[in-house]
Amino acid sequence: MRYVLSIFFAASLIPTLFAGSPDPPAYEPGRFFLTQILPILEKRCYECHSEAEDQDDGGLVLDTRSGWMKGGDHGPAVVPGEPRKSPLIRSIHSTDPGARMPPEDPLPPLEIALLQTWVMLGAPDPRP
Repeated sequence: MRYVLSIFFAASLIPTLFAGSPDPPAYEPGRFFLTQILPILEKRCYECHSEAEDQDDGGLVLDTRSGWMKGGDHGPAVVPGEPRKSPLIRSIHSTDPGARMPPEDPLPPLEIALLQTWVMLGAPDPRP
């Protein structure tokens, strides 16, 4: 139930995030990633999952588009349009300390909602 409510919350964020924006997210899919998602990944994930930092815990790197598409030891980290099937989303929701990401400091609800929204939008990522 918590997961369902979280997805509902994430979907309700879309109009709020782009209120007053002259360009709706449908016309600039990469903009949402660059302004909302990339900062979360940089702050919360790159310490352990970054090719540039030579860190690929679990075989996963998130600092390239091909990194999350290829995924790590458990396959692709994100299934575009499918938050429930995306290991990245499942791991940030996990209550198991061994499976939860990030392991030390769980993400705040807003960051979780933003990541879910990104996946629901098809996981646009303009990085090469």
